[in-house]
Amino acid sequence: MKAMPRFEPILPDADLKLINESLPWHAATELGDGRIIGSLTARKGKREQVEPIPDKRITRLDRELGLAGRTVLEIGCFEGIHTLGLCSYGARVTAVDLRPLNVIKTHARLSAYGESADVFAVDVEDPALELPHYDVVFHCGVLYHLEEPVRHLRKLLPCCDAIYLDTHVAREDEDDATLESGGRTYLGHGHHEGGWNDPFSGRGKGAFWLRLSDLQSILEEAGFEVDNWGVREERNGPRVGLLARRVRPAAG
Repeated sequence: MKAMPRFEPILPDADLKLINESLPWHAATELGDGRIIGSLTARKGKREQVEPIPDKRITRLDRELGLAGRTVLEIGCFEGIHTLGLCSYGARVTAVDLRPLNVIKTHARLSAYGESADVFAVDVEDPALELPHYDVVFHCGVLYHLEEPVRHLRKLLPCCDAIYLDTHVAREDEDDATLESGGRTYLGHGHHEGGWNDPFSGRGKGAFWLRLSDLQSILEEAGFEVDNWGVREERNGPRVGLLARRVRPAAG
């Protein structure tokens, strides 16, 4: 299915300039007339190019699931680029992010394209968090920033029929860190995080990276069939894309 056409409102240059200068952007997208909303970050190796809308992962996700009319929960919307991509295929998107400023930037970017979504500041690691049911969860670039990814997944997975996970993983022989969760011990990689003031980090000083085999087991035990879209090497380590679809109730 092709991406749905977007209505793009007329945004005067002065208004676009105000949007771009008023917010601390770390990513850029191109409007239909070629103008840029946002900015390219000064950090080398991070968001140095204008971001495509939609990107190839969302295009493939639509091809696999058909996003039109589906309820989609986006975990970690950052500045709304993937939010826009999901909306472009007709998904009914709820997007959440830990940082309230990212919620503001997501709303600003969506409005410049004539799109809208429900966007909220939410701590997805809060054990008391209660979520409604969604057809699909889009979970890109977040899991490897979490201090307790297993507890997070066990809370999230019962609330959806499909989940796309794009995350760094520990190598199968990495055991520099351990995580105790749900009566089990997981071996993996402890990753240093920059903390709250780093826009590309989680909230804390460290995160736990699961091994791919453990991540797949967690999904399968929750009743999902896992399709591995491939592991790729990035500068911080291996990263995988997984599409998991529910095929049965969770075990136990």
